[in-house]
Amino acid sequence: MPRLQDRVCVVTGAGRGIGRGIATAFLAEGASVWICDINPSTLEQTLKDLAAPDRLDGCVTDVTSRAACQAMFDQAVARFGRVDAVVNNAGGGIACAFVDIDDDLWAHEIALNLTGVFHCAQIGARLMLAQGEGGSIINIGSTNGMYGQAGMAPYGAAKAGVINMSKSMALELGEHGIRVNALCPGTILSGGEYDDPDHPTLTLLRSHTAVNRLGRVEDIAAAAVYLASNESTFMSGHAMVVDGGATARQLLMTATPDTQSQTVSRHTVPDSSAS
Repeated sequence: MPRLQDRVCVVTGAGRGIGRGIATAFLAEGASVWICDINPSTLEQTLKDLAAPDRLDGCVTDVTSRAACQAMFDQAVARFGRVDAVVNNAGGGIACAFVDIDDDLWAHEIALNLTGVFHCAQIGARLMLAQGEGGSIINIGSTNGMYGQAGMAPYGAAKAGVINMSKSMALELGEHGIRVNALCPGTILSGGEYDDPDHPTLTLLRSHTAVNRLGRVEDIAAAAVYLASNESTFMSGHAMVVDGGATARQLLMTATPDTQSQTVSRHTVPDSSAS
């Protein structure tokens, strides 16, 4: 039997990249999936491409708005009747030298990458509590939340917050059968000009992994399926790193903010299409 048969899953930032990959994998495992994205065209294209009208629907959503998030969950419940799993994937990073970060950039990064996760995680948790049958909340963190990276201070701070918040949520919600984990990708190829396997930045990053390759969207999607399924019922409060072993070693790497922006876009939904 498919591992997510008859479950309802909400995936944010699912118009492209990792979010779309997770939605695809959830559908393949029998789930009904509600997706959202801030970009109407990418959302519409994903709904069309995945072509599962009986088990797939979605809406345009800006996760930095609590009202928009609440409306999105209301629509999901109206369509599918309940919510069993939530994947808070929407996010994105903008590279900037620390001394050049202004308040607007800082506020934007925190709102998108941390507050947006808080909104959807809290609304999803409240629904699961009301349903009384438990569930799984998967907050997409990043290896950037575990170590510093030049040029990415706001993004890293937000992702560190996602990891810590996930642990605190797990402690409070576990007695109600709600598991909360942070899924932390490393460098994931998800489309774009820097997916050229011979690009010097990617060659360098690949050399720092233990498996001599960079990640694929499917790698993160498989981990998300595991965390949403009954196979992981004893896993909660965990920061699950999927990075090919890159963080298993000390990385002695110097890079400019421009190079960092090429890197971070591999494992987030780029800011232009995040929801």
